[in-house]
Order: sequence, then structure tokens, then C-alpha cells
Amino acid sequence: MATNNQTPASRSRNGTASRRGAATRRRSTTAAARSQRSATAKRGAATRRRNTASRQTTAAKRSATTARRAAGRAAATRLQAETKQAEGLATQVVGVAESALLVPVGAALEVRDRLAGAISPWTNRAGAERELTRVRRDVRRFERRGSVARNRVVRTVRQRRNRVTRQLRRTRTQVFCFARGQRKQTERTIKQTQNGFKKQSRQVQKAVKPLQQELQEQTRQTRERVQQFV
Repeated sequence: MATNNQTPASRSRNGTASRRGAATRRRSTTAAARSQRSATAKRGAATRRRNTASRQTTAAKRSATTARRAAGRAAATRLQAETKQAEGLATQVVGVAESALLVPVGAALEVRDRLAGAISPWTNRAGAERELTRVRRDVRRFERRGSVARNRVVRTVRQRRNRVTRQLRRTRTQVFCFARGQRKQTERTIKQTQNGFKKQSRQVQKAVKPLQQELQEQTRQTRERVQQFV
């Protein structure tokens, strides 16, 4: 009843106050929400920064660990290679030393075995006879081979000599035939030249004889004229 008895002015004031209160509450709620969002954003940014720093730290630690491991592996590999090289050099030195020690011993043993093998067949009669038979057989074989080689060489030399002789005869015959042909051709040329000279000489004599006769006639007439004047 008291409420219903309020005046319009009171109701207007009450509505205005209610609206102001609601606006204040809305502003308070908006400010609180903004503050909460700002705080959430700051916390997120801080969290992201911490995560980034943590990732960077982890990556740096991983890089350092990888570098240490790579350096360790490289050092181990280098040490292993140097060890192998030293072992190989030591093995080579030992091998050379063993060779230098064993070669003279082996050579001496080989010489001893050969001398023993060469002398042992001559220590008894049967062995000596076998060796003499073998030596005679080898000598006959060497003689046969020498004879065959000598005959082959003699046959080869004879064949070459005969071939050279035939070639020389053929060349001499060719040279003789060529010289004889050239001589005959030269003689024919000389004879033809002489015949030509004789023919030309006769022709010249025939041509000069009338001139001589005419010259003699002119000389005779000149003498007669000179005698007439005298």
C-alpha cells in the first residue's frame, strides 16, 4: 500500500536511481572483466615468454650437448685413426725387420739344400752312374738341339744369300738391258744427227757453189777491167 501510494515524482526518482545503479553495476562488471582479461593476457604473455625462454634454453643445451658429442666422436675417430696408423707402421717395421732377419737365413738354407742335392747323387756308385747317364743324355740332347739350331741358321742364311743373289742377278740383267737399250738409242741418235749434219752440209755446199761461181766471175770481170785501165 505504501508503495502504491508513491507519487509519480518518487517513482521517477526511484527509476532513475535504479538505472544509475544498473549502469554503475554494468560499469563495475565491465571494468572487472577488463581487469580480468588484462591480467589473463599478462599471465599468458608471461607464460609464453617463459615457454620461449625455456625452449631457447633447451635448444641451447641440446646444441651444446650435440657439439660436445660431435667433438667427442671426432676426437675418438682421430684417436682411432692415429692408433691404426701407428699399429700399421709398427707392423710394417716388424715385417721389415723379420724380412731382414729371415732372408739371409732362407738364402743360406736354400744354398745348403742345393749343394746337398747336387752332392748326394755322387756319394755312391749307383747314384754316380745314374748322374753320368743323365749328364750324357743331357749332353746329347743339347748337342741335338744345337745341331738343329745350327742347321736352321745355315738354311736361313743360305736362303737369304740365294734370294739376295737372285735379286742382284735380276737387277744386273735389268741394268744391262737398260744400258744396252740406252746405248743403242744413243747410237741411233748420233747416227741420225751425223746424217742430218751431212745432209745439211751437202745442202749448204749446193747453196754456196753458185755463190762461189758468181763471186769468181765477178772477181774475173773486175780483174779484166783493172787491166783495161792499166
